[in-house]
Amino acid sequence: MDIIIKNVGLNGLMVYASGRLDLDNAVEYGTKIKDTIEDSEEVITEVILDFAEITFISSFGLKVVLELYKQLKTQNGVLKLKNVSEQLMGSFKIVGFDKFLVFE
Repeated sequence: MDIIIKNVGLNGLMVYASGRLDLDNAVEYGTKIKDTIEDSEEVITEVILDFAEITFISSFGLKVVLELYKQLKTQNGVLKLKNVSEQLMGSFKIVGFDKFLVFE
């Protein structure tokens, strides 16, 4: 899985990835984003996950998204998901993430 993280403004990150967000790569995905947030000189208050190229999300992937949401919430930040396919949106709805996550 290729993961690209770009700064957006002073306090934001845009995360691009492709493929499956499953047991094999969800930990790497989450760790890379968390490390980028922690290593930033600025307080990161917005992270946008671009799911345009994500084809599948497992329970491990959902756990990573939830952990990112919680981390940002403690910093008064927001996690946004962009370009989520109908199939993936179904996974988010089944577990109730659509009740608290921001989808664009």
